[in-house]
Order: sequence, then C-alpha cells, then structure tokens
Amino acid sequence: SLARLLRVSMGLVSVAVTYLAGYLFLVFVAICLACGLYYLAELCEEYTSMTKRVIYWATLAVLAEHVLLLLFEPLPKHLVLLGFGAHVCYFQLLKSFPFLELSSPACLASIAALVATSWGWLRHFFSEYHQVTTVLGFMLFNAWLVPFAFFMLFNAW
Repeated sequence: SLARLLRVSMGLVSVAVTYLAGYLFLVFVAICLACGLYYLAELCEEYTSMTKRVIYWATLAVLAEHVLLLLFEPLPKHLVLLGFGAHVCYFQLLKSFPFLELSSPACLASIAALVATSWGWLRHFFSEYHQVTTVLGFMLFNAWLVPFAFFMLFNAW
C-alpha cells in the first residue's frame, strides 16, 4: 500500500539524516578537540614554569593515588606498581624540563612505561565487564594524565 511505502521511505530518510548528522557531529567534535589541544599547546609554550609545576603536582597526585590503590583496592598489585614506576619515570623527565629529547633514556623509558601501563590496565579491564566511563576515568587519571601533559609540551615546539 502507498501509506506503508511512504512510512518505509520516511524511515529511510530519517535514518540517512541521523547517520549524516552523527558523522557531522563527529567532525565538529574532532575540530573542537584540535582547537582545544592547539590552545593548550600554546599555553604550555608560553608558561613553561607553570606547566612544570602543574605536571609536578599532577604526578604527585597520581603517585599518592597509586599508594591508595595499593593499600585499599583489590586491583592487581603488579599493575599498580607498574603505574607507580611509570610515574617515577615521568619525574625524571621533569629534571630537564622544558627541554626533552625523544632519544634520551628517560624519555624512552617513559614511553615504554606508558605503553606497558596502558596495555596492562586495558587488558585487565577488558578481561571482565566494566562500564566504559569507569575504565576511561581510571585510565585518564592513572595512566594518561601526566603523559598527555608532556605530549602537549611536544606539540608546543
């Protein structure tokens, strides 16, 4: 019948518009993120002493949180200790801040520690069900916050 055909075609149009709007939304989100990252990189370049203090205190906060995780949470101890060691490596990068060499042993150790902690924690969280927001929040603070700050510094050069 004609009414059924119109209903189906309206369904197809609305589905097409929904997909188009969704992809357009993703493009706008990517542009907004790029602009925000560019602005953060400019701030890091302009205010290097403040950036160093922020990274220093963020690293201390994450290290303190790792101690709390070790004492009070039923998480794998080897992953918590690996994360603690990674943040100790990040402290080594602050010694020569804002001058970082990608080929220096401290930088290479920090990159290896970042990869190891990210892989270890994601493997742990994917082995059993956890909400995506929980995993992202945990990973953002415990694994990616300090390396992201150093990444902003690399973008400022």
